[in-house]
Amino acid sequence: MKTRSFSLTVFCTILAVVTYAQGKRITFEAPKVYPEGIAINPTTNKTYVSSVKTGTIGAVDENGKYTVVYQDDGLKSSFGMKVDEKKNMLWVCVGDPNYSKFKSPETFKKMARVITIDLATNKKTGDIDLASLHPGNHFPNDLTFDDKGNVYITDSFSPVIYKVDASGKPSVWSIDVGLNGIAYHPSGFILVAHNTNGAILKIDLKDPTKVERVKIPVFFPGADGMAIDTEKNLILVQNKGVNTVFKITSSDDWKTAKVAGKTSPEERLQNPTTLAMNKSNLFVLNAKLNELSDSTLRLSNDFSFQEVKFQEK
Repeated sequence: MKTRSFSLTVFCTILAVVTYAQGKRITFEAPKVYPEGIAINPTTNKTYVSSVKTGTIGAVDENGKYTVVYQDDGLKSSFGMKVDEKKNMLWVCVGDPNYSKFKSPETFKKMARVITIDLATNKKTGDIDLASLHPGNHFPNDLTFDDKGNVYITDSFSPVIYKVDASGKPSVWSIDVGLNGIAYHPSGFILVAHNTNGAILKIDLKDPTKVERVKIPVFFPGADGMAIDTEKNLILVQNKGVNTVFKITSSDDWKTAKVAGKTSPEERLQNPTTLAMNKSNLFVLNAKLNELSDSTLRLSNDFSFQEVKFQEK
């Protein structure tokens, strides 16, 4: 009897080691900030996070220490963000679509801005109004860069994508409403996720009226942040209770695609939103935004981001 008990214990231990290998997780204290966007400066290994509650831009070091980088009264909520390594600059989407503690009638669902912060001085160097480019409600959600210095920003409440060229001049494309995550592919197009129906769209940068739906056997309702990895795979975050990161591949220039891997439930992702790359390593943010829409849940003082580990199919 003792031998059988010992064998069972050993078997369970071995099974746990084989099936569970959670990615590195960094937890940071930032009471009730609720970050949504994440960006990493690979030169300094500093991680930047946004805030849907206060708009505050914060930084997290490798030991999990959170410090405020930038804050002003005009920031209601901040969302997707990216680091421009060449210019040592942080780009941030700013709006007032839902959870801000500073929500006001003048800005609620009306504000759409993208700001830039000099990471050497932590001072704001640019502030571009996007809302004036298209009438209606606004929610600037995520952004990506191409290889020519242009920036593309989704608006989840308007059927548009904004483009800010390398000189800082904004313009607008009519695309679709409900767009969220966005990623530039080095083959010369962008991929965009539709948050509601879970579709993935391919948009030709030379002709943005050319929009194709990528044919894929599954859809991703609640699709959020996206990134292109070093092997040109699409990495997509899905929340809305799924709480999984997917690796998606294509062999025909994204006419069709398939899921090649996904994170294990054992990663215990907590309402993940967006992704950041540090060299070849991917990190996903555990934003816990579900706590803001469920009055039965206690509000968090700590948040985390963790390395993405895939179960290959």
